[in-house]
Amino acid sequence: MKYFATIILLSFSSVLFAQKSGFAPVFNTSFSSYASSGDDLPFWMTANQNGMFTMHNSSYQLVQAGLNRSLERDSAKTWGYMYGANFVYGYAGASDFQVNQYWAGLRYKWLILRAGAKPEPIQYAGLSSTNGNMYWSNNSRPLPGVTLSTDGFIPFLFWKNWFSFKAEYQENFLRDDRYVMDSHLHHKNLYLRAELPKNWRITAGLEHWVFWGGTSSDPRYGKLPGMKDYLRYILGQAGSSTAPETDILNAEGNTLGMYKLEVKKGYSNFDLTFYYNHPFEDASGLEMANVRDGLWGLHYTNTNRKAFLTDAVVEYMNTRNQSGSFHDVLAPTPDNPTRRHGRGNDDYFNHGVYKSGYVYENRMMGTPFFIPNINSEGISTGFRSTRMWMQHFGLKGNLCSHLTWKTMLSWSRNFGRYNAPYPSPLNEFSFLAESRYHSSKLPFDVKFGVAGDYGDRFQKRIGAYAGIHYAF
Repeated sequence: MKYFATIILLSFSSVLFAQKSGFAPVFNTSFSSYASSGDDLPFWMTANQNGMFTMHNSSYQLVQAGLNRSLERDSAKTWGYMYGANFVYGYAGASDFQVNQYWAGLRYKWLILRAGAKPEPIQYAGLSSTNGNMYWSNNSRPLPGVTLSTDGFIPFLFWKNWFSFKAEYQENFLRDDRYVMDSHLHHKNLYLRAELPKNWRITAGLEHWVFWGGTSSDPRYGKLPGMKDYLRYILGQAGSSTAPETDILNAEGNTLGMYKLEVKKGYSNFDLTFYYNHPFEDASGLEMANVRDGLWGLHYTNTNRKAFLTDAVVEYMNTRNQSGSFHDVLAPTPDNPTRRHGRGNDDYFNHGVYKSGYVYENRMMGTPFFIPNINSEGISTGFRSTRMWMQHFGLKGNLCSHLTWKTMLSWSRNFGRYNAPYPSPLNEFSFLAESRYHSSKLPFDVKFGVAGDYGDRFQKRIGAYAGIHYAF
């Protein structure tokens, strides 16, 4: 606890120093208390919380202290900067302290260079089960890395009145305990946007991730190729002669990607936004052989932000197809006795070499409905269930001028994996209901809520929480 107090004092000193220098940071501190009828907290209490919950217990106390300076939005300024940090102390029968977030960034005109661990911006009013992205949901602790990106969408050449683009190039460092230690996660994306008549806006993009490098605990692989194969990794090329055999036959590293589409239509009193994620892990997904898989969502936004219902989200996610049930099996014919067939069994987010799967600090980095299996050494061994479908609903609004409300309801059915199916599907229903009180007469906000799980996947449980948040 003394270390946490030291961090608080250092953060407070940083605020005073920053204010004297003419900066405009915001200091935040909060305390929350959680309790559950089960051995662990309900699903929606801990999911999409930037990996702050690291222990398992029926009660949890969480203290946070953070500092944040946002990037200036004045486009007339050539230079801009931002920085931030968030420190978390948790107690659940044992203590855990983490520097959950830390970052600093510099903007030159429309280009931003950032270093550190920063969470993704909240999308769709915070009601989406995945923050609108199956691969990047703020479910795990933010990854440390270096990012070069545009400052949002940038008008493009002669079509600047209706056409724009944004891009990001990122190298992240996986410094947690995992099967392949000291590995990297490369990420890049490109999005194009068209502003059309009658308040239509269409955004389409491509995202690419690849695990590369590091040293495997499996003696068959050992130290994996590093920077000398960097171009092979980021371009999705076959592995070099020093790569594992599977990489030589396919793409080097663990490659994942996503097509993303968003269509927004503005009306006089509300906006509707449809969004779609299509996942791929190899050529079959790129060519949309798994077209039935993906995330479909619809976000309703009321232009009256004081209304009883300001936002609503409905989502459906399916990962059962995976381009078919088998991959590269012998299927001879009279004319071709060595014929091989099948490009399926993609087994999303798992991998033969990077066996810990798509996790950081033992939490899924994408949709929280993929739950990693943790072995006796406290290391993820990937996901037991990668075939599922999910329905999710989120609502929020105002009960009165000082009281807001939010609820989320999710129902999933889990089938296991093609190679290891469950004897019967596991159904799960999870819910959350939350309210926040805020008033200009009080220097802090108060939140309180309940959440629970009922089904076959988790222990049946219900929980409650309350907390205060102070910012200055």
